[in-house]
Amino acid sequence: MCKGCKAVLNPHCRVDWTSKLWICPFCLTRNQLPTQYAEVTQQNYPQELFPNSTTVEYVMKRPSAGPPVYFFCIDTSVPMEELESLKDSIVQSFSLLPEDALVGVITFGSMVTVWELGFNELHKSYLFGGHKEYPIEQVAEYLQVQFTTGGMVRANPSESGLIGRFLVPLSECELNLTSIIEELTPDPWQKKHDERPMHCTGSALDVSLKMLQLSGLRSGGRLILFAGGAITKGPGLIVSRDLNENIRSHNDIKTDQAPFYAAACTFYEGLAERFVSSGFACDIFAGCLDQVGIAEMSCCCKRTGGFLMMVDTFKTPVFKSTYRRFFAQGEEDLNTVYNATLEVQTSRGTKVVGIIGACSSLQKASASVSEEVEVGQARTCAWQMSTLTERTTFGVYFDTCGVAQEGQERYVQFITSYQTPEGKHLLRVTTIAHHISPGGEPQHHVGNNVFDQDAAAVLVARQAVDMLEKNSNNVNEVMRWIDRTVINLVRHFGKYQPDEPASLRLESDFTLFPIFMYHLRRSEFLQIFNSSPDETTFFRATLIRESCSNGIIMIQPTLHSYSFHGPPQAVLLDSNSVLADNILLLDTFFDVMVHHGMTIAAWCQQKYHEMPEHEGFKQLLQAPKIDAEKLMHDRFPYPKYTECNQNGSQARILLNRLNPSVSYTSQQYGQHAGQIVLTDDANLQTFMAHLKRLAVSTTT
Repeated sequence: MCKGCKAVLNPHCRVDWTSKLWICPFCLTRNQLPTQYAEVTQQNYPQELFPNSTTVEYVMKRPSAGPPVYFFCIDTSVPMEELESLKDSIVQSFSLLPEDALVGVITFGSMVTVWELGFNELHKSYLFGGHKEYPIEQVAEYLQVQFTTGGMVRANPSESGLIGRFLVPLSECELNLTSIIEELTPDPWQKKHDERPMHCTGSALDVSLKMLQLSGLRSGGRLILFAGGAITKGPGLIVSRDLNENIRSHNDIKTDQAPFYAAACTFYEGLAERFVSSGFACDIFAGCLDQVGIAEMSCCCKRTGGFLMMVDTFKTPVFKSTYRRFFAQGEEDLNTVYNATLEVQTSRGTKVVGIIGACSSLQKASASVSEEVEVGQARTCAWQMSTLTERTTFGVYFDTCGVAQEGQERYVQFITSYQTPEGKHLLRVTTIAHHISPGGEPQHHVGNNVFDQDAAAVLVARQAVDMLEKNSNNVNEVMRWIDRTVINLVRHFGKYQPDEPASLRLESDFTLFPIFMYHLRRSEFLQIFNSSPDETTFFRATLIRESCSNGIIMIQPTLHSYSFHGPPQAVLLDSNSVLADNILLLDTFFDVMVHHGMTIAAWCQQKYHEMPEHEGFKQLLQAPKIDAEKLMHDRFPYPKYTECNQNGSQARILLNRLNPSVSYTSQQYGQHAGQIVLTDDANLQTFMAHLKRLAVSTTT
């Protein structure tokens, strides 16, 4: 590493082979090559200096951290059929865990039950009241384990008394663990007909985390929470048990009419801090038709890199398939690493503005950090993630400063350290060089595939979500920021005559970006009307975690048409694409829908597809279903599949995402073949007309 800025040796370093010195391209410091490179020459130089070695991974010489931990926190205050389905999924997942993984179990309802898995003679458990927080000393005393006042990290975690009793290798306790899970019954505490069930979720999370802290383990792992209802008891509750009191809405939060919201957020922020310091991730699977408190608890996932999933019930294929894929070991892209950190180094002229993603700031200042502009988690060049997968993504934002000279290169280096499930410590270094264009004029940046419209749209969407979460969901302000962004881009890179909207022309590199922004403005990430705080939080958390290709589907869903008029083809996300004699396949990432036009639906009701002479119609019906299965096969999380008919109740999912070319305010109302959308939203044509007018205007 460079002794000046801590950057790692890379292909862009200049090397003096005579004196065995290398010059860091980030801070221009001269450094001595490592002693193991004493024999290298210009003809025999190390792998790090190969021009194509932009990414190099090192195995660090550190003691093995040990196997990961999987701690299950199960809500039993649910109906019997719900619990049976949940138990079946959990038991099946044991076969997907590493045999040496340490596992633990807590169940909760009106009280918190800690199960001693290492006691095989019978099912032994310890009870905690769910109405309060317990000091960590008291938890240690109740569980009869050791507590060290000097800190939770132990040289030998087995001395804590938790290992072997409450945290046991799966290979040693699988039979007892399976028996405990299979014999779980719904919470026995009786409730009145006008009361909600008791869910002491906050207390269960608190006790679980304190047990992990008492263990002294630093091997990383996951605390997996299964929440089956609103938190109604103990710390972090979101609503009282009285059914006459509604669970908080967006408007209640905005107008300070949610009496438990602020206290709950403070409680879970404290839990998130402890998750980060202990190195464990928090994963939440919520299965309930009502809200469970995801809006308050989500910080525990966002700060640690944990997974967040919201479904209607634990019996749905959405939960079962997602949960199974969550533990899939055979698929390389779902493998998990633990205790990761990401550090960014930049050369002169480039500054790190911030990062948006599921991570936590390490508050590390450096010369690479911007002090003027902030986006997401800013004022630092390093971040921590308790878990990472190959599907985890982060949006890192940069700013430029100073005057760049033609032909100059600027460099960015990503240094990622992490721990494998086997306990090995690895360091991955990726170095990127940016070439300075011949000039600052717009013509040097268009027509050369320099501008990635998909990535730009996803980054703007992430920044918009981050702004909403920081300014109490002030949607109008964020809408204006998006409008200014797209207007400035079109004004800078478009070709036009001043004050002549019809003269505006955009190169192919930029034509889709305004359309993405139109659909972003109408998406569930910004439009919170008719959505609960839990739903909005789930959608936004998924956006900031998923890849660029998945993110662009969330912003602008894909739509394919199937008919007798030709082969299947992609069509515009427009109300004119909805016809009586076609079938549409919609993919919004969260939902996959097959939509039958009125004529197709009528033929189905008359069972034409069951008649031998209409084999072609049967094949037409099967084609979108086959393609839908292909879309869902590798999708994580598993999407909700729906089949509906035109003008049916479920068709609202499709109509909500379509560009309303024809609505009740249009002059063509009642005279058009497409679907009429009853909305006051401006259509894409109106949006583009206003964009052109404002972009070419000399007075705005």
